Amino acid sequence: MPINSVPFDSDKILIFDIKGPIAHFRKYYTNSSSLSYLFPPRTVIIGLLAGLLGIPSEKHTNIMEDTYYEKFDGKECFVTVSMRTKIRKIIQTVNYLATDDFPKTPYQLFLNMMTGKIGITQIPLEFLMPENANNIIYRIYFYHKDSNLYTELKRRLEDNSYVFPPYLGISELLASIEYIDEGKAYKSLSKELELNSVCRLEEIELNFNGSNFQYVTEKMPTDFYNGRIPKEPCVYLCEVNCKPFNIKLKYGFSCYSVTYLEKGRHLRENIMFM
Repeated sequence: MPINSVPFDSDKILIFDIKGPIAHFRKYYTNSSSLSYLFPPRTVIIGLLAGLLGIPSEKHTNIMEDTYYEKFDGKECFVTVSMRTKIRKIIQTVNYLATDDFPKTPYQLFLNMMTGKIGITQIPLEFLMPENANNIIYRIYFYHKDSNLYTELKRRLEDNSYVFPPYLGISELLASIEYIDEGKAYKSLSKELELNSVCRLEEIELNFNGSNFQYVTEKMPTDFYNGRIPKEPCVYLCEVNCKPFNIKLKYGFSCYSVTYLEKGRHLRENIMFM
């Protein structure tokens, strides 16, 4: 069942920005050349949230609480993203060091490298960078049916206090978070509207009226089973110039109008959950 057909039964929604100078969200189907998605997949966002809250990905005992794969299942967790800066891509070659049977002392490491037992592999890596700004900015919209988890995340966003630091795709690309507001979300009655977030391509029909729109589709994982086994991927669509774009909802799918305050300004945006 599509996530967007699961009832969203709250009018509350947390809104925050994650930002940083560089990002990389590895496409799951690439191997020797690591290409990047243009925006974080749902799996990356829930992993980020789990890190902020300190929720593990694996059970260490039989009596331990659920892993974050279970806690952030699409029937319980509602999340989406909006691109706020135009992005360019660059390819850089990165050195990777083999770590199988890694030596315990620097001397042994040196000997192994000199004799070729440990080698350095160079991998092309695609990075995202802002085109006309200092930072890439993604706006995240989040709600969870677990009121304790929702409240805890809200507290940590307000206090800027996290268990693990945020990053944009890989741990070397540290990021910062700016809490925007706790907004109100209402199911839109209109079937033709301007959309501010990414969306699943299968749920909409594009309206090509207007000019200077540029669309990109990305085939992304949506969720995991336990054991980090990915569920069936979906194709998502975004507008790379960061402008609201015109859509028509297909039968059975929903869009939500979100109202919130940003630096004293009242904003209304339309979003669809990933």
